[in-house]
Amino acid sequence: MGIPIYSLSEYRGMAAAVSTLRAAGIARILTKSAESFVDFGDVETSEIVSDTGPKNLKNFPQFLKDTDNLAAAADKVGAEDFVFCVGGGCELIVGTLAGFKRVFNGKPGVVWLDAHGDFNTPETSASGYIGGMGLAMACGRGPRLSPRVETARPLLTEENIVHIDSRALDPAEYQAMSTSAMKLYSSEAVRSVGVAEVARDTANYLNDRCDWIICHLDVDAIDPEFNPGVNFPEPSGMSPIEVTTIVRTLQRTGKLRVFNLTAYNPLLDRDGRSRDTVLNLVEELFS
Repeated sequence: MGIPIYSLSEYRGMAAAVSTLRAAGIARILTKSAESFVDFGDVETSEIVSDTGPKNLKNFPQFLKDTDNLAAAADKVGAEDFVFCVGGGCELIVGTLAGFKRVFNGKPGVVWLDAHGDFNTPETSASGYIGGMGLAMACGRGPRLSPRVETARPLLTEENIVHIDSRALDPAEYQAMSTSAMKLYSSEAVRSVGVAEVARDTANYLNDRCDWIICHLDVDAIDPEFNPGVNFPEPSGMSPIEVTTIVRTLQRTGKLRVFNLTAYNPLLDRDGRSRDTVLNLVEELFS
């Protein structure tokens, strides 16, 4: 499922990730070992040319519309399907999760691989960037959403989140995350404990609590040495091999139902290195 969503005009390059990765053959990679394969095409999302709205919540009407479209698309998947979502920005989590909850039975868990928290609300955000609020909104924090989505919030409980590789949190965001029931493995903690132990602990923790799991990868979790084509590069990130370790350990639970690939920006990928890193990672994991 292609999801070319973005929520600030300056980040429209994230939406171009969908067409770029399609042209580079990501669907062919995913079909290699699939018993059957359905391409849902791209979900219709807003084109944002200039930003509107209050300073702490930009382009909110567009986000509400896009979220409803995503929820409608996501609840058309099959109850036994594995779904690969190509984004777009991390804010896709709200609409897709609202739809998937109608399809998959039981309690969802989320593994959030990201240099950033995405746990701001309008009260804590300095930029008003909804892409930095997606995970918090899914948990029921922040403003009311459309009736279709609001009635289902919280879309997941915070104790069913494992956030991995954070290393660039806003102060108020850090306070919210550190006092939340989520498990939080900062980049420093991953280095200290070791990625294999983090992967095992994450899989065991969610396997005990959840009926199905989403793995959400913002590719800026990967170190800029391998992946410079992102809007917010942060040093001291994971290697592709470390990401592979985490995802493969989750796969062994048998509960991984959704994989979100987000935040690649081909407009910043001048030599194609990030594109190749992403495609090689997908091939390693899913073919």
